Amino acid sequence: MRVFLSSVLTLMILSSVFAVVPPDDFKIQRDDFVVRSTLQKTLKRVNADGKIWAWVFFTDKGFTALTEYHARLQETERNLTARAKSRRLKARGKYNLVDFRDIPVYQPYIDQVLSTGAKKRKVLRWFNAVTIEATPQQLHQIARLPFVREFKHVSSAKYPSDYIKTKSLDYEPPLINTTLDYGPSLAQLEQINTTVAHELGFTGQGILVCMMDTGYRQAHQAFQEAINDGRLIAQYDFINDDDNTDYDPEQDVENQPFHGTMTWSTLGGAASGNLYGPAYGAMFCLAKTEDITSEHHIEEDNWAAGAEWADSLGADVISASLGYRYGFDWPDEDYTYEDMNGDSTIVTQAADLAAYNGIAVNTAMGNDGDLGSGSLIAPADGDSVIAIGAVDEDGWIVGFSALGPTYDGRTKPEVLARGLYTVCAAPWDMYGYWTASGTSLSTPLCGGATAVLLSAHPNWTPVMVREAMMMTANNMENPDNTYGWGIIDVGQAMYYHPEGDIVIEHEPLVYFPPGLDNNIINAEIYGGAGIDPDEVYLFWRIDELEPFNQEQMQTGDNLHYEGIVPGLDEGYLQYYILATDINGICATYPFGAPDCFLTVQVAVSEFYDSFENGLYFWKASGVNGCWSITAETANTGNISITDSPYEYYNNNAELYLTSNFGINLFGSDSAEVRFMTEYDLDDDLDELFFEVSIDGGQQWQQVGQPITGSSSGFEEIALNLEDFLGEGDVRFRFRMTTDAYGYGDGVHIDDIRIWWSAEVGISGDDISIPQKFSLAQNYPNPFNASTKISFALDRNGDARLVIYDLLGRKVKTLVSSYMEAGSHEIVWNGTDDTGDDVSSGIYLYKLESGDKIQVKRMTLLR
Repeated sequence: MRVFLSSVLTLMILSSVFAVVPPDDFKIQRDDFVVRSTLQKTLKRVNADGKIWAWVFFTDKGFTALTEYHARLQETERNLTARAKSRRLKARGKYNLVDFRDIPVYQPYIDQVLSTGAKKRKVLRWFNAVTIEATPQQLHQIARLPFVREFKHVSSAKYPSDYIKTKSLDYEPPLINTTLDYGPSLAQLEQINTTVAHELGFTGQGILVCMMDTGYRQAHQAFQEAINDGRLIAQYDFINDDDNTDYDPEQDVENQPFHGTMTWSTLGGAASGNLYGPAYGAMFCLAKTEDITSEHHIEEDNWAAGAEWADSLGADVISASLGYRYGFDWPDEDYTYEDMNGDSTIVTQAADLAAYNGIAVNTAMGNDGDLGSGSLIAPADGDSVIAIGAVDEDGWIVGFSALGPTYDGRTKPEVLARGLYTVCAAPWDMYGYWTASGTSLSTPLCGGATAVLLSAHPNWTPVMVREAMMMTANNMENPDNTYGWGIIDVGQAMYYHPEGDIVIEHEPLVYFPPGLDNNIINAEIYGGAGIDPDEVYLFWRIDELEPFNQEQMQTGDNLHYEGIVPGLDEGYLQYYILATDINGICATYPFGAPDCFLTVQVAVSEFYDSFENGLYFWKASGVNGCWSITAETANTGNISITDSPYEYYNNNAELYLTSNFGINLFGSDSAEVRFMTEYDLDDDLDELFFEVSIDGGQQWQQVGQPITGSSSGFEEIALNLEDFLGEGDVRFRFRMTTDAYGYGDGVHIDDIRIWWSAEVGISGDDISIPQKFSLAQNYPNPFNASTKISFALDRNGDARLVIYDLLGRKVKTLVSSYMEAGSHEIVWNGTDDTGDDVSSGIYLYKLESGDKIQVKRMTLLR
């Protein structure tokens, strides 16, 4: 036996360094003195006729020259499916779509291994390996092959039947109004604030989700909508090597497909009045990777093979609810805590490689929380996966939910969802539903939420999705190894900008003044791999029955972009913005365009927001919490905004909901704001304030009395804005403060209306006479190509509006004529009196009429 062992090599983990920059001869040399300890122990325990499942790792992929390597890479890239290429593009960049790992395993090596009589299990290109079933003697023969690098035992464990705890449904119809009839599944979706995404039209559409589990009863009612729509794209049985993942009485025990039926239905089922999964509109590929019989086991090579298969199909999401650490059969041994370091197990390496290739991997923390700290399972220890724990209906961690940290000290889990009595399909009754428990059930809830976020943000990578979910969860300010970052909030995550996102910062237009020759739409655009300035477009139309017009937006600094739309005297304008980075990855504002867009009315004197189109007119921020849209309750429609999407509001919080727009009150003789609110706050200790700013948000003034105590339902709050008449850029915010004590359901706000007596006009056509002479801050400021300047004259007479540089030298005379009293606007295009462009810098603009003068500053950025 010692002679045999000496011929086997140590496994070199396929690190990114080797995979992307392999040795000059593309070969890892053998080490004839070391063998994996797991295989050593197995060989000592197995008799000569016994069968061993083993990994066989190869030294190379059948070539040694750089020219051959590049040729193989080009061939591998050509063989990528369009979906796989698109997904890898956003995660890896256009110059790194494939690498050494993606090159197929050299077939002659596989053939020579199998010529010994060994039986092939799986071929794994990412690991340059084949897994086999072989006797010790056959392994001895294989070890002598010069291209064999090392052996490792295929790790396997018994199917953990205690992962699922079930009970019948105990359901009371909800009192809220939603478009879909979620039935008893409503509570688990509301807890992660997914129903609001459905109301906005994001259901996982266009996203391919790979389920990796035990099999699936495809005749169940919950799956018929997806199957009939043609959204079941592919399936493969990695246990029996065929294309059927449904129950097969000739191959399967009766309960083989039970677990997979429950997890798939939890993620993507659709049956009105009974069950909806978060991603009920997604596409699906089904992998049957786990054999539950006592004779067979959950094998990590099936998991790895399933991940490679999902990658080849172009899957965007993997949801896998089973993992590896405990319950191994003789002669195997359990993984140790030291193995939970993010690098040791094959399944964790496979999960992280899938994420590297652009797949968002959702995996269960495991159900061994009773073992205490560090009880997580693989691949939840991966550094790029989304490891998911379980909470009950009240948001408390469930005792079985496994705990972090990883062995190398990283906090786990990432996030949480409902894992106690989660509603799912009853796998023995094709029209039945029940509840089950385990991190096996919380995982597909988060997997479905991942697909929803990707349907809203197709440009996001797995790292971005992971960050957005974590940084908007309810424990994000104090993550720990029990709750992780907390229960996810899909409604809030949709409006989060993770690192590397393409960001389009735009103040949506509230109204258009009539009489302008054209209107300017501005945005700051940055991020991604760097914005391509030639691929930034404004799309607009003035008739919803017509297609959008496309106009390239202009920039002078590749940050500030400007688009022009025609002036209108009546009606409305619909528009959206599209930006593309240098890798060809696109993002839109609003997201979901062209199905989603902004609508601006012409010549109106009212702003109204019911939040039915999302959160675009407001920015949410704060300490110890954040505002979020919700479908939990609403005054009109199905969406409102709340400080606490689930359960009670936080203590020691200060939350801001700030308008992403300003309203020009020049020429107005009255103005007010009204909104509907439902609230449950600790009386006189926790309060909601409405505030106004006239200096761009630097200083805020309270309007009216703070809201505190409780209401019996939605009630209207009306506040007078007369103190701000004549101001040119009036902004608004809600501010909620809580102390260290007390609790309640918090605040819901809906149907915000702001009225003013007249809109801003241009030149002498405006019949509104302002009460005072005033000069507004230009908008936008800073600006790139052009900016608007608004001013008001309280009497007829000569008026001058002149631009100066900081040395007092005249740059441009914008107005020098007799003008009627009233409100006026004019556009400066950044040129001097000779028509030449002026340089970047700070400029002064001065308004004079009679004995009255006002001066303001503005900044031009080229």
